[in-house]
Amino acid sequence: MLETVETLTPATFGIDPLPPCMATSSTEHSKGRSNVWGHFTKQKPYSEKKAKCNYCADLIKYLAGTNGMGNHFIRCKENPNREAFKRQKLSSSTKKEASVGPSPTISKFEQNASRMKLVKVFVKSELPFRFMEDEDFRDFVRSLQPRFEVSSRTTLRREMWELYEEEKAKLIFFYQSSVGGFA
Repeated sequence: MLETVETLTPATFGIDPLPPCMATSSTEHSKGRSNVWGHFTKQKPYSEKKAKCNYCADLIKYLAGTNGMGNHFIRCKENPNREAFKRQKLSSSTKKEASVGPSPTISKFEQNASRMKLVKVFVKSELPFRFMEDEDFRDFVRSLQPRFEVSSRTTLRREMWELYEEEKAKLIFFYQSSVGGFA
């Protein structure tokens, strides 16, 4: 009696196969050799373990394996197959529509919430108010969120006082409701 054996492939598990540019290489017959070697050339002396990208001529180390080479290959601006990786990434991300939670790349910006967080940073870190008007600090904040409006040190002082009053009111309410009275 003959039994048929099913061969398992990446497609069987729902894993995207490699794009056509990485599916075959000149080193396909080498056992245990990565496909990325088709896009890199070993450099002499071999003891330094460096490979040159065939597209942009960058030297990439492969001391602990070929992961660095594979990452460079995907990001290489001179790589003619770069668009294939972009398309594969987009197509695989659209399959995961049932994932839970918001996308990490898309976030809602709230000026007031961000300003209050900044006030709390200044309070907890005991930073001087003049730090708000430092040009390097403003450039840093703009690099994080261009829409955030950095206020002046006077506004920071006023917002700190408002935060203090809010927290004070919360404490008074807590003590009055839990202890039974607070004078």
